[in-house]
Amino acid sequence: MNQKVISIDRQARVAPVPPGRGKTVAANQKAVDALPLGSGTWRIEGVPGLYVRCRAATRSFFVQRKVDGRVVKETIGPVALKQARRRAMKIWAAMKPKPPRGDQATLDEAFEDYLEQKPLAEKTKEIYRYVYDRYLSHWGSRTLFEIGHDRAGVRRLQARVSTEHGAATSNQVVRLLSAVYRWQRKVDPDLPEPPTVAAQIHRIPARDWAFSPDELRTWWAGVQRLGAVKKMWWITALLTGARKRSVESLRWEDVDFEKKTLRFSVAKGDRPYVVPMSDRLAALMSEYRDSGEMPPSEWVFPSSQRPGRHIVGVRDDKRGIPGPHHLRHTFRTTLAELGASPDQARLLLGHSLGSDVSRGYITAPLVVESLRPWANAVARRYEEILGEELRL
Repeated sequence: MNQKVISIDRQARVAPVPPGRGKTVAANQKAVDALPLGSGTWRIEGVPGLYVRCRAATRSFFVQRKVDGRVVKETIGPVALKQARRRAMKIWAAMKPKPPRGDQATLDEAFEDYLEQKPLAEKTKEIYRYVYDRYLSHWGSRTLFEIGHDRAGVRRLQARVSTEHGAATSNQVVRLLSAVYRWQRKVDPDLPEPPTVAAQIHRIPARDWAFSPDELRTWWAGVQRLGAVKKMWWITALLTGARKRSVESLRWEDVDFEKKTLRFSVAKGDRPYVVPMSDRLAALMSEYRDSGEMPPSEWVFPSSQRPGRHIVGVRDDKRGIPGPHHLRHTFRTTLAELGASPDQARLLLGHSLGSDVSRGYITAPLVVESLRPWANAVARRYEEILGEELRL
């Protein structure tokens, strides 16, 4: 006779069930623990799609759902019921069968499809989700068919976001809505033309963020007052022009003292890249490593607040030090001043080379050494402006 486990006053007991209905167990840890090993598969009551399989020596959870006519399973493993239930709810929702037509899909569903199926960097997904949750989620239950016929609504949305949050944010919202809609329309050409054709992308002037010589000297005076880890972090950002997250995430294994190179493994678009260290940066990095002023760590810039982790969100505004992206603009401007070609600047800054076919043929790792004179030239130019050597 088939059996199931039910719970009465938080106690587990085994009770007979009619044949053909399978075995179920109450959704509490005591009931699950009472299941005999080797008793097969049991459904967890009240948790959609959650099952526990009792093998000879273990109890392991999995989620099962019918999607587009076939049964899909995902293993959770031998965890506590509370953890299994929490994970099962997320897995069950992610397994939700897709609507047969794009015009029946809601914006919420289309957005989740876009993040799941489009090859995007994790940071890009994080930004898209923030923009969606803050500015588009109130449209989440609307179908794409309805949105496609609401050009006036899209224009009103853009106007409101522009007024309340600025032109740059407005552009992000319009571009994300357009990308999600067009992605879905590829599988359902019956959807109307994207409604974002009624929205105007604002022209955003380039930011003049590069430091002037006087501003660079003021910046350096502020950096001089920092501790060894923070100071070396800012010097690395200055002499490479790398993005904040790329510098923060440097490991010692990314620093090649023999070849005098740095590998930025965390980079925009998930495109790691290697750059030559200037002679000055290589010397300072070696001095910093051997100084004994930081705890042993795999990270070049370990956090004092988070043991075993690297520093994040570096800002020293209170000391008069502007955000690190100013250094990226300064590095690029200095390269232009010294006469570096656009391709050389792209390679040093980790920018994509895919803007035309010819650049796509460049194998970046093979030209790293040819960029070293420019890295050294930038370092020398900074020292000329500061009137002294960069030092720890």
